[in-house]
Amino acid sequence: MIKALNSYFIFLLLVILSIFGALIVDFQTMSYMWFVLLFGNVLSYALNKGNDKIKAMKIYNILFFSGAIYMLMCYSYMTSHRYNYLLAPDIYGYFLPWTEGYINEGTYWNALNKIWSDYNFFNRFHTGYFTYATLFGFIGRMFNANFYVGQQLSVLFLYPFVGILIYKLLQANGFKNEKSFKYALTISLVSVIFFFSSQILRDIHILLLYLIGIYLTFQKKFSFVNFFKIIAIIYINTLFRIETGLFLIVLIPTYLLLTLETNKHKSIVIGFSLMIFFSMIMLFVVYHNQAQTVFERNQEAYINSVTEGSGMIASLQRIPIAGDFASVIYNAVQPLPFWARLQHRVGGRLGPEVFNIMNFPRAFSSFFNWIVIIYIMAWLFISKIKRKTKKAISKPMKYHLWIGLTFLFLQSAVVSQRRLMAYYVIYYILFFIIFNKVGKEDRKFISTVAVGSFVFLQLVAIIYKDLLLL
Repeated sequence: MIKALNSYFIFLLLVILSIFGALIVDFQTMSYMWFVLLFGNVLSYALNKGNDKIKAMKIYNILFFSGAIYMLMCYSYMTSHRYNYLLAPDIYGYFLPWTEGYINEGTYWNALNKIWSDYNFFNRFHTGYFTYATLFGFIGRMFNANFYVGQQLSVLFLYPFVGILIYKLLQANGFKNEKSFKYALTISLVSVIFFFSSQILRDIHILLLYLIGIYLTFQKKFSFVNFFKIIAIIYINTLFRIETGLFLIVLIPTYLLLTLETNKHKSIVIGFSLMIFFSMIMLFVVYHNQAQTVFERNQEAYINSVTEGSGMIASLQRIPIAGDFASVIYNAVQPLPFWARLQHRVGGRLGPEVFNIMNFPRAFSSFFNWIVIIYIMAWLFISKIKRKTKKAISKPMKYHLWIGLTFLFLQSAVVSQRRLMAYYVIYYILFFIIFNKVGKEDRKFISTVAVGSFVFLQLVAIIYKDLLLL
């Protein structure tokens, strides 16, 4: 009875949302939104088994509903201020015009032909993103939907699947269904993931692919099917962003190391893996110059542009090793102070379209990230807490904590949390492991320290920014 009432309640909320959405955008776009929601529910039901089917659909509907509210709020704010875009300048200057140009090719197959005509593995062009975005563009055109909101829906469609993957990862780390459900919703709604839930950018796509790949490494038995899935995910990732795809190659040895211990056909697996490994080496030898170009462009985009600047990250990057780790923490607690991006900023490269009240999810995520950091610090330095959590941290989790640290370290110069979300998830799961294993008194003490230090951090940020203005 309660489950039925919950379903009716969600349905009623979606109907109310559709009515308001029709007033904010138009009826055709809301019809398209219902189509996307229905298709997402069908997929989430089909891709899950047993009791997880219902839980997956619940997660999908709750997250889709929450993301849709935020999406419509952003669109309403954008149109009322007569902005061409909101929050991310890439939308107006790059992603939207290119996607629209491909849609104007007339048919989806013509668009694909254009997108893939100059494809090169080492090209940093976002072939995968435009393949995906134009598909939704053509479907949206069939509904006569608003183009901007239609592209937002293409991202919102994927966002709840991120929540479902987090739910599965929590289960793989020993959490029971109800806690996995609750914590998956918490991570999806309170962390920075929510901020990107409907933005016209490719990073939710990459986040979802990363989580699928990571989840496959938590499987206990070796399977050639899963092995090929990991390879496919690595390749698809390169189509969205070459460098993030190449980093995922680390999943191959990770998966093999975690599953070979119990596999009966080790010699076949090792031989096949070595063949793939040498094939990759040959690929890099043949395309050495192009690979070097990718590395240099990546270095220029992520490092040089920061270290030559005058901000906090630039200062931290000048300190060997320790500066990189400090940068990881500094990036995680952005914005500083937490209300910094909520204020209109006129002038400069990024104006009020980027700095406005609709950044409010980032303020919540800043606080959440700081709590996570303090709990992990307590785990690192208090041996009693470490002992309590020792058995709860599985071998795959240990591997990914180290991989995640490497990933965050390599990206330490990037003042953009969207590139870091996948391995933030791993540390969020570690946080919930610690949170569940410490006693009530320890939890109360750590939480008090987290809140108090967060307030202190904001005061330091205010003073630092005031000194810069002098």
